[in-house]
Amino acid sequence: KLPNTLDELGIKFIGPTGPVMSVLGDKIAANILAQTAKVPSIPWSGSYGGPDDGPLEANLNAEGTIPDDIFEKATCRNVEEAVEAAKRVGYENGIMIKASEGGGGKGIRFVDNEADLRNAYVQVTNEVVGSPIFIMQLCKNARHIEVQIVGDQHGNAVALNGRDCSTQRRFQKIFEEGPPAIVPKDTFHEMELAAQRLTQSIGYQGAGTVEYLYNADTNSYFFLELNPRLQVEHPVTEGITGVNLPATQLQVAMGIPLYEIPQVRQLYDKPDTYGTEKIDFLAERYRDIDSHVIAARITAENPDEGFKPTSGSIERIKFQSTPNVWGYFSVGANGGIHEFADSQFGHLFAKGPNREQARKALVLALKEMEVRGNIRNSVEYLVKLLETEDFKNNAIDTSWLDGLIREKAVAVEMPSHLVVVSAAIFKAFEHVKTATEEVKESFRKGQVSTGGIPGINSFNTEVAYLDTKYSFHVERISPDVYRFALGGNKIDVEVTQTAEGALLATFGGETHRIFGMDEPLGLRLSLDGNTILMPTIFDPSELRTDVTGKVVRYLQDNGAPVEAGQPYVEVEAMKMIMPLKATESGKISHNLSPGTVIGAGDLLATLELKDPSKVKKIDNFDGMLDIPEAAVDIAPTSAVTNVLSGFNLDPEAVAQKALDAVSDADAAAELLIKSINEFYRVESLFDGQIKDDVVRTLTKGNADNLDVVIAENLAHQKLAMRSQLILAMIRQVDTFKDRFGSDVPDEVITALDSLTQLKGKDYGEIILAAEEKVRNAKVPSFDVRRADLRSKLTDSDTDLVELSRSSTLSAGVDLLTNLLDDEDESVRASAMETFVRRVYRTYSVPKLNVETLDGRLSCSFEFEFADVPKADRVTRNGFFSVIEDAGKFAQELPVILNAYGSKLSGDASKDGPINVLQIGAISGDSDIADLENALAANQAKLNMLGIRTVTVLITKGSKDPTYYTFPQCDGFKEDPLRRGMRPTFHHLLELGRLGENYNLERIPAVGRNVQIYVGTEKTAKRNAAQVVFVRGVTHTPGLVTFSGARRALLQGLDELERAQSNSKVTLQSSSRIYLHSLPELTGATPEEIANNFYDVVDKLKSRLAQRLLKLRVDEIEAKVRVTSTDEDGNPMVVPVRLVASSMEGEWLKSAAYIERPDPVTGVTREFCVIGAGKDAVCMLDPYSTSNIIQTKRAIARRVGSTYAYDFLGLLEVGLIQEWENYLSDLAGAPGAPSIIPGGLFESQELLEGPDGNLVLGKREIGTNKVGMVAWLVKMKTPEYPEGREVVFIANDVTVQSGSFGVPEDELFFKASKYAREHKLPRVYIACNSGARIGLVDDLKPKFNIKFIDEASPSKGFEYLYLTDEVYKSLPEGSVNVRQVPEGWAITDIIGTDEGIGVENLQGSGKIAGETSRAYDEIFTLSYVTGRSVGIGAYLVRLGQRIIQMKQGPMLLTGYGALNKLLGREVYNSQDQLGGPQVMFPNGCTHEVVDDDQQGVSSILRWLSFVPKTTESPPAVRQCADPVNRDVEWRPTPTPYDPRLMLSGTADAAGFFDKGSWKEYLSGWGKSTVIGRGRLGGIPMGAIAVETRLVERIVPADPADPNSREAIQPQAGQVLFPDSSYKTAQALRDFNNEGLPVMIFANWRGFSGGSRDMSGEILKFGSMIVDALREYNHPIYIYFPPFGELRGGSWVVVDPTINEENMTMFSDPDARGGILEPAGIVEIKFRLADQLKAMHRIDPQLQMLDAELEATDDTDQDAQEAIKEQIAAREDLLKPVYLQAATEFADLHDKTGRMKAKGVIKDSVPWARSREYFFYLAKRRIAQDNYISQLKAADSSLDYNRALNVLKSLCTVDWEDNHAVLDFYSANHAAIISKINEVKVAAIKAQIDALQKQLGE
Repeated sequence: KLPNTLDELGIKFIGPTGPVMSVLGDKIAANILAQTAKVPSIPWSGSYGGPDDGPLEANLNAEGTIPDDIFEKATCRNVEEAVEAAKRVGYENGIMIKASEGGGGKGIRFVDNEADLRNAYVQVTNEVVGSPIFIMQLCKNARHIEVQIVGDQHGNAVALNGRDCSTQRRFQKIFEEGPPAIVPKDTFHEMELAAQRLTQSIGYQGAGTVEYLYNADTNSYFFLELNPRLQVEHPVTEGITGVNLPATQLQVAMGIPLYEIPQVRQLYDKPDTYGTEKIDFLAERYRDIDSHVIAARITAENPDEGFKPTSGSIERIKFQSTPNVWGYFSVGANGGIHEFADSQFGHLFAKGPNREQARKALVLALKEMEVRGNIRNSVEYLVKLLETEDFKNNAIDTSWLDGLIREKAVAVEMPSHLVVVSAAIFKAFEHVKTATEEVKESFRKGQVSTGGIPGINSFNTEVAYLDTKYSFHVERISPDVYRFALGGNKIDVEVTQTAEGALLATFGGETHRIFGMDEPLGLRLSLDGNTILMPTIFDPSELRTDVTGKVVRYLQDNGAPVEAGQPYVEVEAMKMIMPLKATESGKISHNLSPGTVIGAGDLLATLELKDPSKVKKIDNFDGMLDIPEAAVDIAPTSAVTNVLSGFNLDPEAVAQKALDAVSDADAAAELLIKSINEFYRVESLFDGQIKDDVVRTLTKGNADNLDVVIAENLAHQKLAMRSQLILAMIRQVDTFKDRFGSDVPDEVITALDSLTQLKGKDYGEIILAAEEKVRNAKVPSFDVRRADLRSKLTDSDTDLVELSRSSTLSAGVDLLTNLLDDEDESVRASAMETFVRRVYRTYSVPKLNVETLDGRLSCSFEFEFADVPKADRVTRNGFFSVIEDAGKFAQELPVILNAYGSKLSGDASKDGPINVLQIGAISGDSDIADLENALAANQAKLNMLGIRTVTVLITKGSKDPTYYTFPQCDGFKEDPLRRGMRPTFHHLLELGRLGENYNLERIPAVGRNVQIYVGTEKTAKRNAAQVVFVRGVTHTPGLVTFSGARRALLQGLDELERAQSNSKVTLQSSSRIYLHSLPELTGATPEEIANNFYDVVDKLKSRLAQRLLKLRVDEIEAKVRVTSTDEDGNPMVVPVRLVASSMEGEWLKSAAYIERPDPVTGVTREFCVIGAGKDAVCMLDPYSTSNIIQTKRAIARRVGSTYAYDFLGLLEVGLIQEWENYLSDLAGAPGAPSIIPGGLFESQELLEGPDGNLVLGKREIGTNKVGMVAWLVKMKTPEYPEGREVVFIANDVTVQSGSFGVPEDELFFKASKYAREHKLPRVYIACNSGARIGLVDDLKPKFNIKFIDEASPSKGFEYLYLTDEVYKSLPEGSVNVRQVPEGWAITDIIGTDEGIGVENLQGSGKIAGETSRAYDEIFTLSYVTGRSVGIGAYLVRLGQRIIQMKQGPMLLTGYGALNKLLGREVYNSQDQLGGPQVMFPNGCTHEVVDDDQQGVSSILRWLSFVPKTTESPPAVRQCADPVNRDVEWRPTPTPYDPRLMLSGTADAAGFFDKGSWKEYLSGWGKSTVIGRGRLGGIPMGAIAVETRLVERIVPADPADPNSREAIQPQAGQVLFPDSSYKTAQALRDFNNEGLPVMIFANWRGFSGGSRDMSGEILKFGSMIVDALREYNHPIYIYFPPFGELRGGSWVVVDPTINEENMTMFSDPDARGGILEPAGIVEIKFRLADQLKAMHRIDPQLQMLDAELEATDDTDQDAQEAIKEQIAAREDLLKPVYLQAATEFADLHDKTGRMKAKGVIKDSVPWARSREYFFYLAKRRIAQDNYISQLKAADSSLDYNRALNVLKSLCTVDWEDNHAVLDFYSANHAAIISKINEVKVAAIKAQIDALQKQLGE
């Protein structure tokens, strides 16, 4: 129809005419026409029905078409006709069912039986809908040969050679080549002539293809069809003939005869290319073909699945044309192929001089080609086909490829392990990319969780391939190196991504190119140009599609059986109908309906498996991979960088290799400095910070490069590994001299010093190591120190006895041993004597003799304990001998013992082992075992000499000597505890006392005279208590003075601080410090020393409380030696022990003892309390194990808090600090106190009496059974030096984790009620775990279960029951039951214990209500430490005022429970839920503190603003800051910090007393500032206004990955919802605290935008009015300089809200009004008004107006000119008149008008405001006190009437505050008298009224 229609429209159709097209365009018609033209044909459905039932003949009608009746005879209109035709054709060779309108492989099926034919017929009809169907016999072993025909309008037809298209799958061409080399030339010429005759006979015009089936074996051919069009493979013909077919078609359409077309003439070797002579194409032959072309179709098909079509996007096609190969593609980069398109999208054509050369060119081109995208393609498969022998030998037919596909004979084989590892590499790379992007996206949203970061560098990945699963663990060891571990396999892979996205992976000594694509059915991997599909392991009972398209029909009914391999559904994809086959046998259930659009991976059906055992099993790989292990070479310095960046490498090996790789000291120093600085740079970001805050800050600072945030966190998370690297490098510092011959550069020491600034425990080892190196660097060299000491010994003026006692010798004691081999004999002798005298410093040494015996330097000496009366002393002998070589110890020992024996007289062992032996070795070394063996061999001799200990010291050159001690009590075995100690050190440190109850492990200390031990209790209990013992001796006098004690204690605390860094020390350990002062004290008695010590300890506790708490110091001991005489008058030393201990409960309670040591051992036998008299009980008190109190302290420390009872000690310490600060501030002020009053702090516990009521008393600390304690505390404070009372309530977290049970609730309730009834402040110290939960434990082992099926418990149960016996044994009422056959089924469990369930919730409600009442009636304050959970969190919030410790979260649910609820790790700490970073910005927490001591100080400071009872006047304290000074810091017109207005600066004093201002709630509602301060000592609340822009941050919710952090800017001087709420909240708090309030009003109005309107601005703004209306104390509203109050913000603070208590004032430079002047001008002084003013005032305008008035109306030009002048003048004046108008409006808002209108009380200049408001406040305090007394005297009086009484008495100016105050002071008695008169009159009036009532 198309050609005919175009012809009618006058449009030329390039192709055959309409009649010819109708004949040849249909396969049935073409076959009828061919057999009519006697072209050989295959038997088909048209081979019958013609003349004599032979082939049908065309018999064309008048239109040139085949008559319908003939056409219908060849057509099979239904299945039955097809079956009948097939029977006639025969199934022997197979049958082809074809659609006459099909093509390109569509509408064609092969069958060999009737059943398949019936099914295939349906498929063909569905594939080419509406097309006639015909049947044709299959021609086996046939080649598909085509002849290219072109016919012209003149009846000519030329054959332009042909093509061999035999390589087909599903009858669709894959390769086309020409010429068809398989066909002999003569035979092919016959085929050409037959084609020419056929086309000429019907007048064919244009290009066409006559297709034949050719049998090479018989050299026979048969007509297949004629394609009346140009085919896509036409370039093959063009390549071999040189004829451009599209151009030829166009010329034919133009009417040019074929013989005149130049390229045709060239093909026929016509000399005249452009000639016109005719060519007889049937008679003449064209020239011989001298080349070969092979074409390959590029299709979106999956060769692994029988060339199934695929669809999807195409990212990139890589192909480069060459002179031999060219190609074209129908899609480009970022294109795609949809499911309704043809699968072919490209065509390559390779040309060569022969077939083999063309084949090779095509193979090379295909190998270099790359197609990347979601589709599959056949490129690699085509290469394999071209490489097959059959193709090379041209031994193929049309069924060849289908056979290969069916048998899977051609496959792209890759080593399976290479494939597996490559897939793992791709997956790992993608994981890193995806995980990184997920973390970055969460940061972009404001999320702060870093839980996903570790998974970027360390993760698992699985690869399944060929029924084997490979589970790899992957570690990134550098940004581009991955380490894959699988069993015993370890493969390092270096991965680089190319610009086009492919991965270049180097491993196993080779580099591979990898690309992958995750698909619904698995991973499609491209490995070195080969595609491998690695399917996802699916459930075998699931039948899924691997194509995209739609469901056509299911082939079985729902529920019908289907066999494995049997088609179960037909789907349409890429215009083709294809069957999908079942993978297993079973009953099928359809999942979709026909017509449903499907995608790859969709579930089409499920199977109820016939044989579940046949399901394929996937094995886990556990062998060795066939991949060589080749390590990736990472440069040593790069490896250091990688470790510091958090990549997983061996840090020790990396450090060693890096330093081995450097060539000189400078390079080594540079490496160390860079590494240390990088470590410090990262860790300084996190040290001491809340991690969430760090992440938030990093994210904001690196918004454009979030990789930085990930990198910093990744590095920090690998702190342990990075620390090992730095430690390994620090250790290498000692090798500098040996490696490079130079000292460590100063720059390295500076870098190391930076590490010591880190504070966290995690940095402990690094800090200790760095400190040691820094410290050693500061010490003079060994040679210098040795020479200095030697010069002292050679100085004739040196007194060796004094030198041995000198405090300066401490560092040189061990150095003396290095002079024992000096060349000068006198030096050797002096060194030995000094050493012995120093070591025996605390002893009396009556005799000492140094000599040389048998060539050995020796010293014999006698010594006695100096702290024993002369008469009781035992003289002991010592011998010190020096040998040359420690290795000869065994040989030398007998000789030394003989020499020693010669120095002793009598029986040396008669008093037992009391003597000592020391042997020093100048050189060499010896094993401890060798030393022990030598001593054992001489043990008899040692015992005979009465030797108690043997000490061996071995000098180590410039290092300290090594000491080994062998005590006789251990059989002369070495005591490891004494290793490294000088002979008497063990005794001086009293280590024997420690060893009785503790297993000791020594850890490093800094001081040479200090040792630190970690002691673990000798107990069978788990988690034995740990104590850190710091033990030291000092040779410096002055320990009992405050400065000396402070210095010594600080040294001990420093050592303890370092010890906390040691990994062996736990966070719950107790700490005890012991210091032995060796210099004797003179001029003081033990009693005087003890009394002085008590004062010193109090001061030390107050000054060092925070460190003492932080380091968990529970005991401080100092042992001092006091000179005295014994009873006989002989000099002796009295040892005095001074102790501050918390062991009995009270924190660091002081005590002093005199010691009585054993005269032989020196060990103290008795400790006698000083001052207790001679009859006092003395005791021996070795270090006891932890008592109940210590256990409780450890429990409290474990949760990050302090034991409840220890808070009393902290309060006392805090009170002392408060007094010290107060006295310091008042120093020099007239009348100021100079000392802290005595009896500063007293506490009594509130205990439940027998009747349940609370009584005051005391009990032994730690004996409470209820986890709630309360005290009534009396404190003498600076504002109440006579004392004030406060009720403290605290959770005891050591009792059932501080949970709230009924007993706890009751105690809390009663204590709070006690505070309310006595109108006392109530402070709650919260550390708890919420409401107590429990079960009836006694019942757990007694119940049974009634199962539904006893044999199968998994089916469930019916009920729990008790046997009759058990039920009757239970207390009555403990369970509710019903009778069942087995006994008694439990319906309710009640229990007998109180406090395991809902009753606790009831108690929680009770105390919640009590706390709410308490807030309304008294001052309530809560301090959160450790944690506060559930009801604990609600209690602190109900008390409103909250101080929170940094490690004290407030929670409703723990983060672990929430993570379980959410099903993933969302939160990583409790702080994320209720830490200060949450509770401070949301306004729950008023103040955040670092630790409990700071918390207690904050409690005391807050209490200092609060009156002692709710009925008392404000708590005024004396003030040194003059009230009459000017306020020097002045607000500016530009934005400023309003806090400076209140507090002032160092250079300019502010409004409040210096140092008194304290801000609260600073994290919330930042546009308003609230706090408390003092004005002349009067406590006041203050509300000020932020004038600068602030930000409100709404954090992202970690539980919602899609939530984002919102940053909301808030303008200055505007009330927002949060700042309005904050203002109202502050007023309520101030009111309950009895404070007068200063409101420094500077608001321009409320924020009224939609966000804030929906944020309830109206509600919260109204709350300000409510709070002011209810306020019971004076409120002074003051407009500061340049402040303004406008609109709604004026309304909510106007004094008429509460006229009794509110007064408003203003600075002269402040403003008040409805709108700002600029706004008012826009409404009330617009341009028209401004113009009027111009014309009224400006002379020029007046003149112009007059001229205009005088101008004649007819003179329009003159008027216009004047008007222009007027307009110009107005324009000139507009700016200044706008200013004038604004000034005019502003003058309405000034202070003068406000005062004139009575809206403000007075104008108060800022500079004098302090004095003004001081006297006003002081007056109001006195005045309100009188008014309250008057109202109490006469209940009928209201405020104003009572005030009038006072006014009537006043004789001074009522408006003069100072004068009125003086009047009140001077006339106090008269006023009180008046009050009494009023009271008497009121009583009389009441009596009169009562009498009147009685009379009535």
